[in-house]
Amino acid sequence: MQVSDPRPAVVGKRLAGIRHIVAFSSAKGGVGKTMCTVASALVLARGGRRIGILDIDTQGASAHLFLGIQPRLPEEKEGILPLRVVDGVSLMSVAPFTGERGLPLRGPEVTDAILELLAVTVWEGTEMLLIDTPPGMGEEILDLARLVPRLQALVVSTPAAVSVKVVERLLSVLKELGVSVPGLIANMVDGDAGPVRDLALRTGVGMVAEVPLDPSVEKAIGNPRELAAGRAGQALDQAMRRLGYL
Repeated sequence: MQVSDPRPAVVGKRLAGIRHIVAFSSAKGGVGKTMCTVASALVLARGGRRIGILDIDTQGASAHLFLGIQPRLPEEKEGILPLRVVDGVSLMSVAPFTGERGLPLRGPEVTDAILELLAVTVWEGTEMLLIDTPPGMGEEILDLARLVPRLQALVVSTPAAVSVKVVERLLSVLKELGVSVPGLIANMVDGDAGPVRDLALRTGVGMVAEVPLDPSVEKAIGNPRELAAGRAGQALDQAMRRLGYL
């Protein structure tokens, strides 16, 4: 007899008290999506919000590196508690369970890992959950659209022509999945964000931030205070306010 998986029903209960659930997505790697996720969480927390970060990149989890924390096994309390990072920010990812080891997973195994993280994590008091997704349009974004109620997606692109082109495809997929896209983030802008602005006009998705190319970001990796205070953090602070999250 086939037994149904109870975890999808549990996910809704785990996330029920969270006001906003926002996936930071990109169709291409190397566009600074994780930086945007983490810096946004930090400026939101600085503004008094209680923020959770869920890094669902099973092969390249890196949010903990930006936050400067060593992966460690989480505490348990009717589930598992995310790691407390700085005041107002907590983190869950596969990193506490794998350390710096690789985690080679096939499609169904990726889905199972994401479902497990969503089902067992207890986000006590969390007002907003920011989800750092791996690049592309694979299992991860499909699973989130299916499992996470009220999911929104902020889509990150650089002004490079290739990035803009593949992001346009991602926006089409998100629309088909019924995922709300409150805005585009133009990242690593060195002078002109025109290609991303043009994409916003073509698709009707507002551009909410122009994050400048900032060499200090590399130096701020592992230092949350510096990351939030830098030019990128300032641009994302304005974006969070523009979206009504602050």
